[in-house]
Amino acid sequence: MARKKQDGTKDLSGANQSSEKLLIIMEYLAVQAEPVRLLDIAKGTGMNTSTASRFLAALETRGYIAQDKSSGRYYLTYKICCLANKVSSRIDIRQISLPYLKALSQTLSCTSNLVVEYDLSVMYLDVVTGPQQMLVPLRYIGSVAPMHCTGAGKLLLTQFTDERLIELVELRGLKSYTENTITTLNGLKTELASISEHGYAFDNEECEIGTRCVAAPIRDYTNKIVAVLSINGTTAKLTDEYIDENLHYLLDTAGQISAQLGYESV
Repeated sequence: MARKKQDGTKDLSGANQSSEKLLIIMEYLAVQAEPVRLLDIAKGTGMNTSTASRFLAALETRGYIAQDKSSGRYYLTYKICCLANKVSSRIDIRQISLPYLKALSQTLSCTSNLVVEYDLSVMYLDVVTGPQQMLVPLRYIGSVAPMHCTGAGKLLLTQFTDERLIELVELRGLKSYTENTITTLNGLKTELASISEHGYAFDNEECEIGTRCVAAPIRDYTNKIVAVLSINGTTAKLTDEYIDENLHYLLDTAGQISAQLGYESV
């Protein structure tokens, strides 16, 4: 039971510390390659053996860890995976991302987009318009665009195998929309290698002359790019200087959404 402070309110510090210790033990066991002794768990988590043993017993009672009967060593069970699957089945990436899109559009005065892969194309799950909306050709929610000439599409393509890239070319082609569109497989591969190195992608008037896009990856707990956050605006707005000064806003925002999906950056 939580203690009461002198002013009558509950002091939850003890409960908070206990919860944190439980999580510390689970996180420690999650990165171990094999079952671990009690002494090593205590040392690895900075707890004494009696404290570690008490929390291990609680986790074992709830089925989150088990103890090898022959060696006495502890390991995580798959119950935590069951929880993760239940959470992931209920996650609405659009709902999670919308506040971030709104804040990004306000900060950068650009249109922000949430984009996912759809049938060897990209689909816009959400679009939050900025003050330049009358000056820029806009995508709308549910619209589909090519992968090879959009910043979001090219980011998603970085995860494609050579076989899937060939399939993309055979089924969708590499249509030229402007003089800047990449229209060869070798050219696309070179572009994707550069994007993988930098961690973000551009559409430099590859779809529409006079418009530019910058895209950043949204990753989940498996490190997979499951969606892309992008901003677009006129080339007069999204100059190299402007992007250099403000790119961190886009990357930080994509990182925050990724963290909501369980991604842990290295």
